[in-house]
Amino acid sequence: MKFLTLIPILALPLFAESPTPSCCEHEEKPAAAAVSDESIYQLDATWTNQDGKKLTIADLKGRPVLITMGYATCKFACPRLAADLMAIEKSFTEAERKQFSIVFVSIDPERDTPQQLKTFLSQYPVDQSRWNGLTGNDDDVLELSVILGIRYRKVNETDFAHSNIISVLSPTGEIVHRQEGLGTDPTETIAILRGLLKKSAN
Repeated sequence: MKFLTLIPILALPLFAESPTPSCCEHEEKPAAAAVSDESIYQLDATWTNQDGKKLTIADLKGRPVLITMGYATCKFACPRLAADLMAIEKSFTEAERKQFSIVFVSIDPERDTPQQLKTFLSQYPVDQSRWNGLTGNDDDVLELSVILGIRYRKVNETDFAHSNIISVLSPTGEIVHRQEGLGTDPTETIAILRGLLKKSAN
């Protein structure tokens, strides 16, 4: 499994440069093709979503996914990440939105209970049947963050500094695009996601 080659990265400092400190159920899923060696769906960690439902990342396969990581009590970066996700989503019709999922994974599993994640998502006009807020254990969070290229570290008792990245996953779990930064022009992300939807429809 090619992800095993990424594990030594965990021994490196969490940040090479100083980041900006920051304060599923669906309708019937389409059939999914077998995953490749590059798919994050090979990870077998169990997560809990905002409704208390247990799932693995692989449960999302079969449709494109937008995925990011942050924490529910964040006052700066994470609300802006949520706004960026909503801006991408707004570019699609309601029918198209039902064909992809959006995932926010907590980097603060100690405090981010399912209820805390539900409260976070409830601040925004999003469809929580398609948005998953996931919490898991520290090791699984770190493993996923390495694969997604997201670095984070605790800066005090309540806050983290972390990368601000939205990744686009193919229906079989390959990372096909990363949108980096806050308030980034989502044109390329939208085009890639739209292409995945068209490909899935064919």
